[in-house]
Order: sequence, then structure tokens, then C-alpha cells
Amino acid sequence: MDRVEAKTETFDGILGNRPALRLLENALSSGSVSHAYLFHGLSGVGKRIVAYRFGAALVSGGDEGAMSRALRGLHPDLVEIEPEGRFTTIGQVREVVRIAASRPFEGTRRVFILRADTLNVQAANALLKTLEEPEGGTVFVLLAASREGVLPTILSRAQEVRFDPVPLGEVVSFLMERGHPEGEAKTAAALGRGSVGLSLRYAEEEELKRLREAVVRAGLSFDASFEERHGVVEEIMARAESVGEARERAYLAGVEDADGGPDRRRKEAAKRFGRAARDGAVAEALDLLALLYRDAAVVAAGAGDLAANADKIPEIRTRVEERAGADWAGAARVFGEARGELAYNVSPEAILEVALSRMGQKISGSSPKGGFPGS
Repeated sequence: MDRVEAKTETFDGILGNRPALRLLENALSSGSVSHAYLFHGLSGVGKRIVAYRFGAALVSGGDEGAMSRALRGLHPDLVEIEPEGRFTTIGQVREVVRIAASRPFEGTRRVFILRADTLNVQAANALLKTLEEPEGGTVFVLLAASREGVLPTILSRAQEVRFDPVPLGEVVSFLMERGHPEGEAKTAAALGRGSVGLSLRYAEEEELKRLREAVVRAGLSFDASFEERHGVVEEIMARAESVGEARERAYLAGVEDADGGPDRRRKEAAKRFGRAARDGAVAEALDLLALLYRDAAVVAAGAGDLAANADKIPEIRTRVEERAGADWAGAARVFGEARGELAYNVSPEAILEVALSRMGQKISGSSPKGGFPGS
């Protein structure tokens, strides 16, 4: 296949993951491009933006104007398929297969970006033959948070490209270059846990900051009554709803139809984004609770400098001193297990309430009883 006159500059500004970027740069410069790639790694480490840059370089064939249009989402041969709700449907996949069978509209190739971990068995099976033997130089870039969430039949047909967490120092420098003070940048970077996108949100998104404050209050309230525990769960859920509403508003901002308002299709898409952001905020709340108790464990071990919640160390240390002998690591595991329950359509409020109850038992030294509803 033709080489693309785009090398290092194609991925300028991408933090971390130099091995993955070098692999893609070499594919572009040599013309040895695979028919399918699986970009897997933590959310927010740059998989999607790299997929767009890579896809834009492929469809443009070195034409700067075409590259610019592709990066702005205006090139007909670079197509991203957004899941309809939690899954990419078989109908969406069949439309991809139909389009992939034809020649590119104007580019040197056609590129599809899909989320591999949203393909159910039926949708994946509908894609398999095209994925293995695409026509007309079509390239598929599949995205996933982990390879474990991708069906083996998809894994076997794609070249894997792993994206690792971005080093803390690089994220801190990035945030400081955006004008954030060093202390705030370090806290946001630590909370992001290797995800540039999440770190940036902690630095700049007020709704996520408020969610975190609600989580910390809940996490440090060890002796709460049932009514009090229910109240803090309601607060966390309200903050998660606010995150979703903010994401919905952001999606709609500037998106207007000819009559001056968002059309119905875009309103529906905005609601999907909002719901996904709300669900993501609930998952993040559970991750934050696990992180809080992990920090308590390292403070108890005398290694407070390793804590992610660096700005909360005084509060954490006070609680640790009050609860000598508490099973902080066990409390962290409770919320790690609770995180997995979200995949089974269990009420997130119930998951939070049960996890907070089990956390109290770990901290008080009691043996945990019961489990999650539906587990």
C-alpha cells in the first residue's frame, strides 16, 4: 500500500505511550498498515485522539487539507461509530459492513473507529468476515478499556496496540502548562491515575470536584446510621446526576440546526452522552472510595507521600489514628468488588449503601455479612 508522508508530527502533543506511537508512525511511513487494530488501555490515555490522528493520516494520504477536515470530523471516509446506549447494535454493524464493501468516497482509504467492548456476540459476529478480509483498503480501529473486555474472535483478527497509564510527572507538567498551580496539578494528576483526560477533568470540571468532596465525606463517616448513610448515598447520586447534566449541556452547546436549535437526533445523542457520564460518575465514586481507603492504608504504613489524595492527608491521618488496627486494605477491596457489580444492572444506590455498610464492618473490625443484591 502507499506510504503516508506523515511521521512524528502526526502525533504531536500526545502524552506518553511512545512505543504505541512509534508502531503507528512506522506503519504510516512504511505503508505496512494492518486491516484492523485494537487500541486497548485505560480510559483517557489518548486512544481515541490517536485513533483519529491515525485515521486522518490514512484517509488523507498526505493531503494537508484532507487531514485537517478529517480531524474536524468532516471527511466522509473517517467514520466513528457511537454506541446506541451501552452497546453498538447489530444494525449499526451491518451498516458499517455495507459501507466498507464500497470504495472510499474521496480518500485513499476508508477508516472506521468502533468501541470493541460494546460489541455483543451478535454484532461481533456480523463484523467478523469484513474485519478479517476488508475490501478497498478499509481499516478498522477498535477501542477498548482492556483486552479482557473484547471477544476472542475480535482479538484474533486485530493487531493489538497497548496504551499504558501516562507517567504522573508528564501529566503534572501538562496541567501546569495549562495554567494550573503545581499543588492543584499534582492532586488532579494523582486522582487521574494515569489518565490525562480524567486528570484534566479533576483540574477543570467543577461537577467532578463536587462529586469527589461528597465521596470523601461519605468515606470518612465511619459511624453513620442507616439514615445518615442513605443521605450520603443520595448526595453522591445527586452529584453524579450533575456530572451527567453538565456533559449533556456541553454536547448541545453550539450544536444547532437550521431553525436555531438542536435537532431531535442530536438531543437524543446528548441524552445518551449524559446518561453515560452519569453512570461513569457512579463508577468513579466507587473508584474514589477504593482510592481513599488505599490512601488510608499507606498512611497507616507510614508512607503518606504515596497517597493520591494528598490534599486530604490531615483528615485521613486523623481517622487512621482514631482507628488503630482497622482493615483499610480490606475496605478498599470492598469498593473494588462493588465496582464490578455495576455491570449487572444492580441499583447503584443499593450498591453504594451495601458497600458503605461493609466498609463500616471492615473499619470496626467486624466480619462482613451478606453481599450485594443480585450477586
